[in-house]
Amino acid sequence: MFSRITLILVIIITALTFLAEPVLAYWVWTPQTKKWVNPKYAPKDTPKEQLLYAMDFYEAKDYKKALREFKKIIKYYKLSETASEAQFYIGRCYENMGHLYVAVEAYQKVIDKYPFTNRVDEIIERQFDIGEKLYSGDKTKFLGMSFKPMPEQIIDVYKKVVSNAPYSKYAPEAQYRIGELYKKLEFYEEAREAFQKIVEDYASSDMAPEAKFQVALCASTASGKSGYDQRLTNQAIEEFESFVRENPDSELAKKAKEQKKELKEKRAESYFKTARFYERTGKRKSAYIYYNKIVEEFKGSSVAPQALERIQVLEKRLNKKKKKE
Repeated sequence: MFSRITLILVIIITALTFLAEPVLAYWVWTPQTKKWVNPKYAPKDTPKEQLLYAMDFYEAKDYKKALREFKKIIKYYKLSETASEAQFYIGRCYENMGHLYVAVEAYQKVIDKYPFTNRVDEIIERQFDIGEKLYSGDKTKFLGMSFKPMPEQIIDVYKKVVSNAPYSKYAPEAQYRIGELYKKLEFYEEAREAFQKIVEDYASSDMAPEAKFQVALCASTASGKSGYDQRLTNQAIEEFESFVRENPDSELAKKAKEQKKELKEKRAESYFKTARFYERTGKRKSAYIYYNKIVEEFKGSSVAPQALERIQVLEKRLNKKKKKE
């Protein structure tokens, strides 16, 4: 019995010894790091060698392996001159693999961590181009899945472009896209502020007149969404009037006039409802004031003739009341 157990143990130990030899062969002690390192996962002796090694995979379009090798530079040689270049190519790898949003974040790290890089202009251009792709409906990948990013994510991409280079040729258009995306989300106040930034910061841009129109349009749309829309409606009317004054020859001037007319109609109808409420509750003087405002300020509105009729009726009643007194 004892001899059989001993024999089994000898066989097991012998087998483990043979199996362990290949594993141990992959690990070596390095005095520099004072750690056991597997050569398969260790970086090259210098950061430049590691960069060249990674670039070989990149140029061969083996982006997964290239990504792994570029990341070794960030891990083991993060203070070297090659680190910024490695981080840039990490972004390129992600972009080529379809991980567009992740690529934007990778590019951003180059600007945030390596301000001395000469890649800034190229990074801004790439971030903007990725923003345009996502805005146009391209999908991005994450954890092996492809999906269309949320508008908030695309806004974040464009905000990076504006923040990284506020006076670049891409900034006005990126800022305009931010406004459009906020409109898509129905965040009209945020959209208005985004368009207003173009008017204020990029007044000489070709996009400034269109942005000015959008400022008014956002205020107009917001007024229709608000339960208490008097301030927003008045604001929108003023914005459209300002746009027409400043851009009389613009193709949008006609549209601005139409929008202004619609808003004035809406404003007149609001005054008329208020006047009718006061009249029904016996507050004839207050009703008279609102009817009068319609006749004086909104003569071309559909409710102006009705307001005039109500004024005449109220005047008769008010005069009768005076005579009795």
